[in-house]
Amino acid sequence: MALKNMLSIETTSGYKNIEIHHGDLSALEFSVDILVVSAFRHGYNPTPGTLIEALEKNCQLKVRDLFMTKKFDFRQTLNAWVSDDLSSSKFKNIVCLEGLFETLNDSDRIEHYLSDLLAVLSVLQYKGFAIKTIAMPLLGTGQQGISVDLLIPVLMKKAKEMLQTIKEVQTIYFVHPRIEIVEQIDQGVNHFLRRSSDLLELIRDDQEIAEGLDRVSSKLIGLKHSFGWNEMNSLDELSYRIVQHDIRFYELGILSRRAMEAILKSLIHSDEFMTLSEMVAELKRFNLSPWMLSYMHTLRSFGNFMAHDAASHPSSQQMTKEDVSFFVKALDRFIDIISHNCRNI
Repeated sequence: MALKNMLSIETTSGYKNIEIHHGDLSALEFSVDILVVSAFRHGYNPTPGTLIEALEKNCQLKVRDLFMTKKFDFRQTLNAWVSDDLSSSKFKNIVCLEGLFETLNDSDRIEHYLSDLLAVLSVLQYKGFAIKTIAMPLLGTGQQGISVDLLIPVLMKKAKEMLQTIKEVQTIYFVHPRIEIVEQIDQGVNHFLRRSSDLLELIRDDQEIAEGLDRVSSKLIGLKHSFGWNEMNSLDELSYRIVQHDIRFYELGILSRRAMEAILKSLIHSDEFMTLSEMVAELKRFNLSPWMLSYMHTLRSFGNFMAHDAASHPSSQQMTKEDVSFFVKALDRFIDIISHNCRNI
């Protein structure tokens, strides 16, 4: 699996994430609550090159058998059914969309079926399913051949609706096995979001910045092990990604914000929802100095700016190498501050 693009959106439940990966949905390196599969009506044969075939080969999951033992059948109203619980799989349940490409294959058709998917997920949430993560294919990019220009706005619109509507969902993963398709989607998303050249810059091309990121990665690994944050995936994501040569500035900002939010949640132990700004302010009662908190506000401001899904800004306001270096130093100092103070928290 290779992360190729990401964005975060602000909702009433905090920032949530959309990620685009190059890889095999049947061989995810992480667990998800819902895997979305597309099929012709009653078309569950493992056709070569399909996700249904890959699930049978790699996961020993036969979609036809899952259909026979399904938990919910919404085909008459929402063109979908839901598998029984898959306790031995990386997917808790599979949602199968049926009939998506039996008629005119256009973006309106995909939007309609994604609306059905949203309705199915809403019903599952109402029935008590804990759905935090969803993985799905890039619908329409196979033999249907829908253009990226048509597909991207639909995928972004409906993914945002899912994140905004279903409170518990935190991340939606779009995954495709063909790198050329993923690269087209990557470029299409950046164009759709109007990301400027500074945010797309390969920041490790600068030796000083690269050395700073390597230092941060090492400290993150030490921080995780020192304080037993073994399940804090956001630290793994950040420490792994920042040593990759193709990391871009917007990725650094988004991943750093995620990691910072996870760390502060762990420290504060609050059952109530708090924004990142409120969590930083909460640290005042633990006697952290204002200059310490200023580093956190710097990371929060950068992260928020780069998380916004319309990050276009005038060339006079574009970030420079000095800005990137400043951000990396703030991230480095934040980790030091947590390392030296969080035992008292």
